[in-house]
Amino acid sequence: MGHFTLDNASNNRTMMEELTKLLRARDIEFHSLDRTMMCFPHVINICCQHVISQFTNIELSESVDDFIAEDLSYLPHRQTFEEAVERDPIALGRNIVRTLRSSGQRREAFKQLIHDGNLNGWFGDVAVKPLQLLRDVRTRWDSVYSMLQRLRELRLVRYNCV
Repeated sequence: MGHFTLDNASNNRTMMEELTKLLRARDIEFHSLDRTMMCFPHVINICCQHVISQFTNIELSESVDDFIAEDLSYLPHRQTFEEAVERDPIALGRNIVRTLRSSGQRREAFKQLIHDGNLNGWFGDVAVKPLQLLRDVRTRWDSVYSMLQRLRELRLVRYNCV
């Protein structure tokens, strides 16, 4: 019998314990702990979630009603790293994405804003790609990075149209 790659769900542990009982009932020696390998991406996800939780307030991004963003007309290239982290960029990013993706009309208006901005030269010499904002998903360790990267790509839309 080989090894099993599992995530950290408790039902997987239960299944492996049950498999141990079934195999031992047939006089087949099997040790579930020796035959279980934790899925590396799940381990990475858990580690990333612990790191992220140390410098973001998840509750700020859970409820739109409870989270009111500050005036964002500052110039980010003049901020220190510490100042940027104090503003909780992940919670702010989640709030922006959730707000703009909350309805089809808002998504369409955002798409139209990019189109009009490119057409009218609002973004200078840069043509902004007509991309949608990405949500982060707690079960995907790289989704916070993807969300923030997409927000960074589309920052010209915000800074040139406010």
